Amino acid sequence: MAINDLELVRRLEPSLLEDYRLARNYCLDVPTHALVHLRSVAYKLVEALAASVEIKFKSKNLYDRVEVLNRARAIDVRLARRLHKLREGGNKGAHPEKYRLSQEQLVDLAKRSVELTATVLAESYDTLKGAPCPDWAFEPLDQVAGRELCYRAVMEEDAEAQYLVGISLKAKGLMQRERELSFAMANDSADINTEASQRRLAQAGYWFERASDNHAGARFEYGVALIHGYGDHEDPALGETLVQQAAESGLAEAQALLGYFYLSSSTAFDQDLSKAEHYLLLAADQDQAEAMANLGVLYHHHLPDADKALSYTRQAAQAGYPVAQYHLALMLEQRGELDAALDWLQRAAEQSYPDAMAVLARHLLDGERLSPDPTRASALYRKAIRYAALPEAMFELSLAIFDNEVPDADPVEGAALLQAAYHYAGSRELKEAIEQLSPTLVAALESGAGSDDQLQRLQLARRRFDDHGLPLPFENL
Repeated sequence: MAINDLELVRRLEPSLLEDYRLARNYCLDVPTHALVHLRSVAYKLVEALAASVEIKFKSKNLYDRVEVLNRARAIDVRLARRLHKLREGGNKGAHPEKYRLSQEQLVDLAKRSVELTATVLAESYDTLKGAPCPDWAFEPLDQVAGRELCYRAVMEEDAEAQYLVGISLKAKGLMQRERELSFAMANDSADINTEASQRRLAQAGYWFERASDNHAGARFEYGVALIHGYGDHEDPALGETLVQQAAESGLAEAQALLGYFYLSSSTAFDQDLSKAEHYLLLAADQDQAEAMANLGVLYHHHLPDADKALSYTRQAAQAGYPVAQYHLALMLEQRGELDAALDWLQRAAEQSYPDAMAVLARHLLDGERLSPDPTRASALYRKAIRYAALPEAMFELSLAIFDNEVPDADPVEGAALLQAAYHYAGSRELKEAIEQLSPTLVAALESGAGSDDQLQRLQLARRRFDDHGLPLPFENL
C-alpha cells in the first residue's frame, strides 16, 4: 500500500517534516508563508545531499550550493533545476510585492511547489537512504488549516497564528491597493479611493500588533505597518525602532530593512554606511535577496568596489529577485557585456518588473539589439504603465502612437498618455520634453479627419490640453 507524502518526508529526513507540514497546511490560506517554508526544505535537503557525498560548501547562498552539487554530479541537471524552482518560489513568497503576483497566482504557485517538493524528496530518497523510494501518493490539500488558524488566533491568542492571519490580510490588502491605483490612473483621476485596501491593511496591522510582543516576525511587520500607515495610524519612528528590535533578534528581513535605513537614512536613523554594510551582510548570510541587491547598491555607489557590487547584484539576480536582475543588466551593459545584459533584462521583464519592461519595449520598438516587434513593445509599455505609472513609458508610448509606430495607433489614447506623463513626471527634464513636443502633437489632433464619431473623439482628446497645446491637470478635465 502506498504511503502519503507526509510519511515519505518523515521516513526520508525527520528534520524536514515540520517545514513541509506547515507548507502543506498553509499553502491555500497563507501561500507566501508556505513558499518560504518550502525554500527552507530545499535548503536543508541540499545540506543533507552534500553531507551524503562529503561535500562542504564555502557559500551560504542556496543558488551556489545547488550549482556545487550539480557540477560535482551529486545531483542531476533535472533535480538541480527543480531545486532552483523551489528557491525562486521561496523568494517570491518572501517578497510577493516585488513579483506582481495576485493572491490566486500565489496560491497556485504554492500548490504546485508543495507537489514539486514531494517529487524532489522522492527523487533524493535513494541518494540519502541508500534504498529505493517506497510507493507513495500525494495527499490532496484542504482548507481545514485555515479555519484552525483563525481559531488559534482569536481563541488561543497564539502569536504564530495571529502573525499568519496578518500576513494573509496584508498580501490581499496590498494587491487590492494596486488595483485601486491602476483604476485611478486608468480613469485619469487624481483622487484615489483606497478605502477597501486600507481596511484590510488596518486589519493586518491589528493582528501584527497583537502578536508583536511574542513574535519577531510580527514585530517586524507591525513596524512596517506603522512606517507605511497600514494600521489605524502612522508612526515611522516607532515603526523603525520595532524593525531594529526584530533585526537584533536575528530576523533576516528586518536586518535587510535596517541595513537599507542606514544606507539611505530614514526617520529614526541617519546614514551610516558601516552599519548599513553590517546589517546587510547579516541578512545576505541568510540568503536574503533584497539585502544582496542593496549590497550591490552600497558597493556600486557608496563604498566603490566593482567586483563586490557585481557579485552581490548577481547573487540577488540569480535568486530570482527582479530588481537585481534589472540592475545587473545595467551593470553588464556598462561593462560592454551586451548579450548577457539583454538576457537579464528579459528575465526581469518576464517577472513584470516595470522599469525592465519599459526598457525592453524601447529596444523592441527601435529594433535595438532585438528584431523590431511593435506589437510586443506596445504590450510591454502598457503593462509597465499599469503596474507602476512610469511617466517616461507613458511619454514614449504616446509618441509611438502619434507616429503610428505601434499597431492600432489611437491618437485619443496617445493624448491621454501624454497628459498622464505630464501629470506624473518627476523630473523637470521630462516636463520640458513634453512641453516642447506637446503643441505639435496636439496640432495633429486638430487636423484629424474621419467620421463624425471619430471627429467627436478627437475633440474630446483635444480638451485634455490648454490653448497653447500643453497638458491640463487631471482635475481641470
